[in-house]
Amino acid sequence: MTGLVAIDRLPFSSSWRALQIFSSYRVILAVLLVLIYTLKLDLSAISSRNPNLYYVTSLSFLFFSVGSCLLSYFFKRFFFLQLEVQVLIDIILIVLMMHASGGASSGMGVLIAVSTSAASILTGNPAALGFSVLASFAILGEELYSGLSIDSAKNNMAQVGILAVTFMATSLMSFYLSRRIIETESVAQESLKGMENMEKLNEEIIQFMSTGVLVVDQQNAIRLINRAAWVHLGMPESTKSRRLEQVSTPLARQLNLWRRKNSYRSKTFRNTVTGPNLLPNFSPIGDNKDNAIIFLEDTTFLNQQAQSLKLASLGRLTASIAHEIRNPLGALSHAAQLMKESEEVDPVNLGLVEIIDKNTRRVNEIIENIMTLSQRKAVQVREINLSSYLPIMLQEYASGKDHQPQVKTLYQTNNLIVHFDLTQLSQIITNLVDNAARYSEQKTGTPTVTLMVGIEQQTHTAFLDVIDQGEGIPPDVAEKIFEPFFTTSRTGTGLGLYLSKELCEANRARLDYIPLTTGGACFRISFSAANLTQR
Repeated sequence: MTGLVAIDRLPFSSSWRALQIFSSYRVILAVLLVLIYTLKLDLSAISSRNPNLYYVTSLSFLFFSVGSCLLSYFFKRFFFLQLEVQVLIDIILIVLMMHASGGASSGMGVLIAVSTSAASILTGNPAALGFSVLASFAILGEELYSGLSIDSAKNNMAQVGILAVTFMATSLMSFYLSRRIIETESVAQESLKGMENMEKLNEEIIQFMSTGVLVVDQQNAIRLINRAAWVHLGMPESTKSRRLEQVSTPLARQLNLWRRKNSYRSKTFRNTVTGPNLLPNFSPIGDNKDNAIIFLEDTTFLNQQAQSLKLASLGRLTASIAHEIRNPLGALSHAAQLMKESEEVDPVNLGLVEIIDKNTRRVNEIIENIMTLSQRKAVQVREINLSSYLPIMLQEYASGKDHQPQVKTLYQTNNLIVHFDLTQLSQIITNLVDNAARYSEQKTGTPTVTLMVGIEQQTHTAFLDVIDQGEGIPPDVAEKIFEPFFTTSRTGTGLGLYLSKELCEANRARLDYIPLTTGGACFRISFSAANLTQR
């Protein structure tokens, strides 16, 4: 019978569990059959014809049942071979016990139907019906042998026929039932596989969404977080099984407010000092707000789009106005210069000429910044080694100054290679160093500036800090410093920081203001992690 299917094929674990259940049943049956004899229970048919044969056969049945049960648990190979051997042993030994108990009339032959049915169910193969045929011939042979060798044996051919029909009927029903079960299981497995693939696809889509997604339970434990949310929240080292308060206190506070208030409107927040402005949106999972999905939108891009739309028309208008002003402004500046050189101008009027010259230079600076905004050139990205670039750049910067600031450069990490437009990076650093030197001098009397180069441990991005020793920036003012035409200086144009931030974003970098607890201000250029190389 081993030719049913390939016996070296390893079935599913569910098939082994079914075989183990069948083996356990055989052990229990064997124990009961032995106990019936040893306890001499009043079951006249059992062992009535040959007690010794019955006893030896039942003990053998118990021995083989225990052995095959142990094999099914601890030797999970040759599934079909183990099953076939068990069914064959059952047929042989139960027929012998049936013979020892008086033949087919003892009723023990029904036990064979369980084994033949198990063979049909566990194999799911039509060839398993051969066990029913074999069992039918076995009981028929036993009946013929009893009739020829024992004079007092009754004629039980009717019971033999009923048993044979029972074997075939139960095997057929078990076979078709097993086929239905296998087909149903196959469909269920395919559906489960499809669901798993769909779940993996959904996870991949969620992971690559630009919108941050978090799922939290009623205890605020994070159950799911995609990559965008992880980056927006400052790339914390670990988020698995952590509470939301440990990852983002502002977000956890807004979540609690949303749960308590039905009309709560979320507000933008920053999870880290240099992180993006995030706007959370909350959605309940189910009928209540205990489990929630949090969507994090980076409003920086939206603000940039709105700002770009607002400034697009303004830029074209101001550019045309600036162009028209440039010619008469040049004439005024030239006339003021001639008056300063004239010997006929008295000292009183000379002061007025100085005012004219000073203000024409300021207006010209504003026009130059406006023209820079309206005529921005394409970014020419190149590799820049900050360790070798900064000394040369600062030397060129100092050579053009009458009062050279004291610039100190610190390197937490050497030989950082960033990708940036060289001219635009010099323009940004020049503007930041000018501001830092001016505010340091206002407070300390000395234009002192510190530049620091390193890598953020949390986000693994390179940064360049420009630090001054001034008074610092009040929080209400800090929110507006990157807006165009906003300035706190009488001589400023309000375009320096705005232009610097725009140039950083054009080079996939970010410019942020970082307040210092020790006083002063720090402006940080955070270079894109994708464009960072360390040598």
